Amino acid sequence: MIDQWQSARRWRYILAVGVVGFGTILASWPAFNYSAGLGIDFLLPAARWLRQSEPEAIDTDIALVVIDEATHNRPPFSEIPEVAWTPYLAQVLDIVSASGAAIVGFDIIFPKTLAIPDLVPGFDRPFLRSIFELGRNGRLVLGEVRLSDQVIAPYEGQILAVGGANNVSPLQFTPDIDGVIRDYPGRFRLENGDSVLSFANELVRRTNRTIKEEDFLIDFMSPATIPVYRIADLYECGDAPTEQMEALFGDRIVLFGTWLDVEDRHMAANRFSRPNQPNIINLSCANQSTIPAPQIHRQSVPGVFLHALAVQTILSGTAPKLLSSTLNTIIAIVGLAMLAWGFLELKPLKGLGLLFGSVIAIGIISVLALLNGLVLPYLLWFGLALSSYLILYSYRVFFEDQQRRWIRHAFRHYLSPHLVDQLAENPELLKLGGERRQVVVLFLDLAGFTSLSEAMSDEPESLVRLLNDYLTKFSELIEAEGGYVDKYIGDAIMAVWGAPISGERLELAAASAAVRCCAALKQWKVDGRTSSSTIEQLRIGLHAGDAVAGNVGSEERFNYTVIGDSVNLAARLESANKNYGTAILASEDLVDEIGDSLVTRMIDKVIVAGRSQAVRIFEIVGFRDEIPAEIFDRLSIFEGALNLYLSREFETARIEFDKIAHDDPVARVYRERAQAFAETPPDSDWDGTVILTTK
Repeated sequence: MIDQWQSARRWRYILAVGVVGFGTILASWPAFNYSAGLGIDFLLPAARWLRQSEPEAIDTDIALVVIDEATHNRPPFSEIPEVAWTPYLAQVLDIVSASGAAIVGFDIIFPKTLAIPDLVPGFDRPFLRSIFELGRNGRLVLGEVRLSDQVIAPYEGQILAVGGANNVSPLQFTPDIDGVIRDYPGRFRLENGDSVLSFANELVRRTNRTIKEEDFLIDFMSPATIPVYRIADLYECGDAPTEQMEALFGDRIVLFGTWLDVEDRHMAANRFSRPNQPNIINLSCANQSTIPAPQIHRQSVPGVFLHALAVQTILSGTAPKLLSSTLNTIIAIVGLAMLAWGFLELKPLKGLGLLFGSVIAIGIISVLALLNGLVLPYLLWFGLALSSYLILYSYRVFFEDQQRRWIRHAFRHYLSPHLVDQLAENPELLKLGGERRQVVVLFLDLAGFTSLSEAMSDEPESLVRLLNDYLTKFSELIEAEGGYVDKYIGDAIMAVWGAPISGERLELAAASAAVRCCAALKQWKVDGRTSSSTIEQLRIGLHAGDAVAGNVGSEERFNYTVIGDSVNLAARLESANKNYGTAILASEDLVDEIGDSLVTRMIDKVIVAGRSQAVRIFEIVGFRDEIPAEIFDRLSIFEGALNLYLSREFETARIEFDKIAHDDPVARVYRERAQAFAETPPDSDWDGTVILTTK
């Protein structure tokens, strides 16, 4: 199972590399430039909101003259069809021309005329004269629409009057695949292979300013700066002072077009912005009684307004620029790699927080970039980030969580919950194939439980319940100190620190657990929870050293455990308590690492069964701040007596041991040894070592 988990871990990194690589390909694919333009639609409202505190000056280069609903509802326009408006439009054109307009662009097409022999010959003469005057000076550009092989153009008389086809430019837009206009063509290619300037470019060219030969993004940041006037107002203001009209149109590029509710309207990148088009300016010299109420917001905007924005973008040089493919690719690689690493290392909820934080950061950066004329493909980045999250976490949940569930099931009865969680989240800490680790091993046995079980042989259920109470309490104390309950052996417990999870100060943790178990047994007896006084004390053995950790058992049934000499020594020390009447015996290797918070005393130098080398063993007495003064006095006497004993002053040592033998079983053992050596001294090479033959 762990091999499968490790394989899944390897594959998830391969998957992450694949996600980053695929995302990089998408980011560098020109077809996805559309997503950058689409992002403008959503970024624009936020960008304009950030700039709303900045007053917007009226554009002095452009003005619009439009046919709106009010024009249709006001005489003389309301009384006749649009094809018969040309005499009145001629008067408005003359006003604009006389006011010093630099260039006039006409986004109104009259493909038919009343000035034919069968209708009203000469009807359009005023209009033709007006466009002739403007056209011969290069100050007028008419518009036409080219739809494949079909052309909707002004009728032939207007084209001749304006000076020929050189003064006619295409009006059509080039919307994106979703039908939304975001960029503007620099040129249009004709059926014969030639190309002509777009309408906006042609108007700018005639002012002797730099044009944009290539297609460009329209700057939608300042729609309210372009002044808009209605044709009906200008018609009624024909007698207004010239100075007033010069203030409106002097030296400006003036565009004529429609500003109606349904005609010639287009979806553009500012469809979500409010307002997305300027209001019409009411002239004081005109009749205000027929001014309509403010119109409701529409996502579409008039076509003439888009041409005006294109002209404004060219003149101001503020066309937003797309992020270069190279830089976009680099950002995609770095960003996706960082996100992928986070998604592989974090839990799903934290990963979701990383995703949201990244999206918000991308959005803020993208808005700030748009304010500075740079369009970031944040929708593509957002899509890649979301896809990475879904793909990587789906893989982790589907494959890796199987291993986590197995680990939780395998260790939930042996480890504390926080250790199980740690293993589940970091299974690489668990190498079940077998490895050498630095561990601390504890063996705990209930002294006197055999006698108790014989006494309660007629009450098996009560006996098991009592044993389980003991083992539950001691297991809780062991796990509270970070230990792993390896197994229960009858009334005994084997516990390990350092496997399957490494840690710090393992020796102190294990020794503290041992002391707390002994204290718990005493408190249990005080509380009267034991049904018999037969359980007098615990016997605990502790040793720190190397051991082999891993799965041990058959192919079908196995347990995670530790094996080796360190385990055997801990077991021998548990049993050695019988020889000294002690509760906790520990090896010198462990005692050297536990510090001063616990009080210990050297007990003996022994060779246990199964080993050839001697080991110094110590008793762990308890926590320093919990031991009464008389115990310290007794320990001091014992230490002095032991030094005398090892110095072969056996009689003097016997006398000192005898002083505390009544309260100290270890002292009683040494009193008997000292008396025996006083009568029959040991060999000259004696160093105090004792061979323990029992296991």
